[in-house]
Amino acid sequence: MDHKSASDTIRHFRLDGKVSLVSGASRGIGRAMAEGLAGAGSDLVITGRKIETLLPVAQQIADETDRKVIPIQSDVGNLDEIDSLVEDAVKGFGKIDVLVNNAGVNVRNPALEFSEEDWDFVTDVNLKGAFFLAKACGQVMRQHGGGKVINTLSLTSAIGLPTSVAYTAAKGGLLQLTKLLSVEWAEHNIQVNGIAPGFIRTEMTAPAQEDKRNEWILSRTPADRWGEPEDLAGLTIFFASNASDFVTGQMVFVDGGFMAGSDWRKQT
Repeated sequence: MDHKSASDTIRHFRLDGKVSLVSGASRGIGRAMAEGLAGAGSDLVITGRKIETLLPVAQQIADETDRKVIPIQSDVGNLDEIDSLVEDAVKGFGKIDVLVNNAGVNVRNPALEFSEEDWDFVTDVNLKGAFFLAKACGQVMRQHGGGKVINTLSLTSAIGLPTSVAYTAAKGGLLQLTKLLSVEWAEHNIQVNGIAPGFIRTEMTAPAQEDKRNEWILSRTPADRWGEPEDLAGLTIFFASNASDFVTGQMVFVDGGFMAGSDWRKQT
């Protein structure tokens, strides 16, 4: 193998000429991932359930990065909307190189009190919708010689956390789906990986930042802080880029060390 220069290596992380579709991109982690991808050179399709929240995000990213950004209203929990989302994305750019499967919802209740309606709502978005969006994008990627699928996983892909029964089941299933698709789609040059955020400061986690859970979270996190959405951008760029062409079927935690030990402060 020929030796590659440092500049060649750096170029592997660039996304110039790529098109990325990011679901759940109107705020929080999804928005930060989209911003990171555009900053690395990718054009974007960003999706969410409300176009009025997508439009200012699309405009800001386009202004700051000089990339083309198309906002499309879509609920990935509704399968009827997924095919039209992907069709519109392809009409806009001609291809999809990267899918960030980030859209997610949660309902918190103890398992013994969890309703079928809430179960279906959570799993339809976090697992069922994630699969069928990956399938639709995967078909496009196969036609164009390959691509990248990045699934937003969770600490609950690996451990149980109380009052999140449907979310835990869905994110555990999404980890296994990540592994399965990485095996099936390797022959199509499609790499499938997962990013598992720890406790990230977003609107969804705001209540936990203000109550007794905050002390528990910080006590178990060696970095001694909450993560910020921007902490997810670097790994997203890596998984989207040619630098990860031989990496597939993996889950990487971005958690400040939370999963590396248990009650670590008690040991120090």
